[in-house]
Amino acid sequence: MKEQGEVWGGLAGGLRRGTVYTGLTTASVTLDLGTMLHWDGATLFASAYQIHGRGPSANLVGNLQTVSNIEATRGTKLYALWLEQSLWDDRLNIRVGQAGANDEMMLSQNAALFLNSSFGYPASTTFDLPSGGPNYPIATPMLRVKLKPTDHVTVIGAVFNGDPAPPGAGDPQRRDASGTAFRVNDHALGFLELAYATGNADLPGTYKVGGWYHTAPFADQRLDNTGQSLADPASTGVARQHRGNHGLYAVVDQMLWHPAGAADKGVAMFGLVMTAPGDRNLSDLFVEAGVNWTGPFPARPADIAGFAIAYVHISRAAQQLVAERFAGSRIPGHETVLEATYQFQIARWWTLQPDVQYVINPGAGLPTPATGNRPVPLRNAWIVGLHGSVTF
Repeated sequence: MKEQGEVWGGLAGGLRRGTVYTGLTTASVTLDLGTMLHWDGATLFASAYQIHGRGPSANLVGNLQTVSNIEATRGTKLYALWLEQSLWDDRLNIRVGQAGANDEMMLSQNAALFLNSSFGYPASTTFDLPSGGPNYPIATPMLRVKLKPTDHVTVIGAVFNGDPAPPGAGDPQRRDASGTAFRVNDHALGFLELAYATGNADLPGTYKVGGWYHTAPFADQRLDNTGQSLADPASTGVARQHRGNHGLYAVVDQMLWHPAGAADKGVAMFGLVMTAPGDRNLSDLFVEAGVNWTGPFPARPADIAGFAIAYVHISRAAQQLVAERFAGSRIPGHETVLEATYQFQIARWWTLQPDVQYVINPGAGLPTPATGNRPVPLRNAWIVGLHGSVTF
């Protein structure tokens, strides 16, 4: 079991100044079926969340890239539930059940330090996939196959139900409030990822390329089914439909330097870029990069310091529609987050992590309920937080 809690203070810009608390309790169980039932190589896993408090993005900043990776709609719900079978000395691994896409894919090991949600799940997928895609806190049924043909190469392929939430309006997290919708009758969302580990024992690195494809029709961000702007009074109001949707991405994790005789400490970097077609997606480009330093002080060998940046771009079609709908209004069309953080390892089971984020163009100028559904640019925001984590 793990308990995480955060206090955030909005110092300037965004929606308002103030303080909020958000928290997450995670309970999980792993059953070795080889030991229990003599089913060699089989594992059963389940996890559930209890989400509490108020999130800093929704209440203080109004940004697209959620300040906290535990910020979500309050509630208690099942997340993962899967059966895994390992074969051929774990060269082949098959998983079936319910999970999130970013449990294993689109991940950077070094980005896991940071608290902004974009460093765990690329922001583009949040805006471009139905209900945000299979991602905390709503997973969906899936089948995943992992093949490791050599010690350096790993291939992962997965198929998910295309929408983690039932149909309807409003918050997808409320439409599957318990995490037990178990939908299998929607369109499909597929992932394929290839990873290469360099095998350099001194300065190890991992490089990944991947992509996703969704089989559902996707609405055009600007044009109706006759080719006119959706903002035109003569428009039918019915968006042009595109057949399917896709995205491509690349991830890098690379150790840059470590002290002599201490391969588990030192400076490492990461980067991720993701693209998607702009005619059917709110975001067509996402980029992140950062650097970590493990053991920056001799007296604190397990601490980690880090700095990272995440950038999300709004597609030109979506920007044009805003300009046409609101009489020539221009929006920034992008949002950037800079994050500096330091994780104190107080004990093996306890960490404290002060964090500072600076958000440029919160919300990218898009109309939202917080801005009265008008393209009102928000001022750049400063927000500071303290994250605590206890593992039982």
